[in-house]
Amino acid sequence: MIIKDAEQPMATTTPYQPNPFVKHLLLSLLPYFTVLKPDEAEIIPADIVETLSAYGARTRAEMLHAALIVAFGFSALDTLAQAKADPELSPTLRLRYRTCANALNRAAQQNGHALTRRLSCDPPATHPVEPADDMPAAQAQDALRQARAKIDSYRNRLTPARPSAVQPNRRDSTLAHLFPTMPGPEPLAAAP
Repeated sequence: MIIKDAEQPMATTTPYQPNPFVKHLLLSLLPYFTVLKPDEAEIIPADIVETLSAYGARTRAEMLHAALIVAFGFSALDTLAQAKADPELSPTLRLRYRTCANALNRAAQQNGHALTRRLSCDPPATHPVEPADDMPAAQAQDALRQARAKIDSYRNRLTPARPSAVQPNRRDSTLAHLFPTMPGPEPLAAAP
């Protein structure tokens, strides 16, 4: 049996299916990647993905910076091409096009610097790691007892010692005869 070329099974590959965020980026950048031939229309999304991945973006914010760099860069080039291609532009309008291209280039550079700063940082950790229980319960209780004893000893140093019994009034000193015993304060009379 002879199999014709049309009857041979073709290798099937599943097409790239991006998430909605990447799909929106691809659709936004699609006008900058022009189609030269109808059969090349399928490779353009892959070309855009390859261009974005060349920037090394890891997060959505970094992907957005990369997309803005591409968009501003292509817009600046298109603006310069329009200024150069149209011979009927006035010198003032040609200068305005070049000024716009310069502003777009500056925006692309600023996004490039922002992306470089983001890429120079480590990606955020998912969750901080909890410390392991590295001390047995008995040892932890012993450490707590020692800490409490040390705290109590410091407290004892700070508070004055309380007299255990009231000191007797000593009148046998040499100066006691000079000072008569003073009566206590008189109670206040009740208000009428």
